[in-house]
Amino acid sequence: MRVGIAAVVLTLGLAVTLIACGGEPEAADPTSTPSVATVVTEIEGADGTVATAGGYTLGDVRLPAEAGTPGKVSFTITKDGDPVTDYIEEQTKDLHLYVVRDDLEVFRHLHPTEGEPGAWSGDLTLPAGGTYRVVVEFAARTPDGKGDQAMLGATAKVAGATEVDVPGSDDGTVIAALEETPKPGIDQEIGVVLSDPAGKPVNLGTYLGVYAHVTAFSRETGEVIHLHPLGGPENGEDGTRLGIHVKPPKPGDYVFFVQARVDGMIHTLRLPVTV
Repeated sequence: MRVGIAAVVLTLGLAVTLIACGGEPEAADPTSTPSVATVVTEIEGADGTVATAGGYTLGDVRLPAEAGTPGKVSFTITKDGDPVTDYIEEQTKDLHLYVVRDDLEVFRHLHPTEGEPGAWSGDLTLPAGGTYRVVVEFAARTPDGKGDQAMLGATAKVAGATEVDVPGSDDGTVIAALEETPKPGIDQEIGVVLSDPAGKPVNLGTYLGVYAHVTAFSRETGEVIHLHPLGGPENGEDGTRLGIHVKPPKPGDYVFFVQARVDGMIHTLRLPVTV
């Protein structure tokens, strides 16, 4: 069984901390070394494509009924039928939520709040109708003081027109690019380069305890890959480089979503990649 995020990050000597809220404050130095680590192991098969794995279940998933109308996203997290209430904080949050349309043309990263035990909700307005995948990422504390890492996913439909402006890798202020194409099935470091329209380095701040948040989705399977920044930014002639750890499970088409704070604002860039 693979060791999860906390143990991997400790091995690399980075902060143990886990994605689009422009008003969130800057975090502490993400390159600092933690004094205490919690061993977290990944639940087999909990890759965002199933609602139940390892006894954990994502249930009662609801999205706003219609696109363009402010509403709520809500769901429950249970373990063997009981509410999950004890979480290990990852990248400054107990739980991360991704709402992604099945064609990967709409992406939202949210941080809902817990109401009743095991029941979560948050404000959400979606720009277009269609079938969406709701993916939750969390680490639940186990009775032995360790943790289970899981990504669980379920689908829900939203009414409304499906046409949407698809974001790209250039939003007019920040441009994102990969230095190279990752190889399937191999643990590797690749570089994400962020630059301004003139190709110069950017003023990169921290977001959720790290210098960038990167998530990839498989077009074929819907599988989710959470990528982890390695160390701090490096300014060069072509922009600002961040190393990230990545291991695509298999060849195919993916879409990478890069979120970074530049000059105090969160930017979300979309990069289609064929592995």
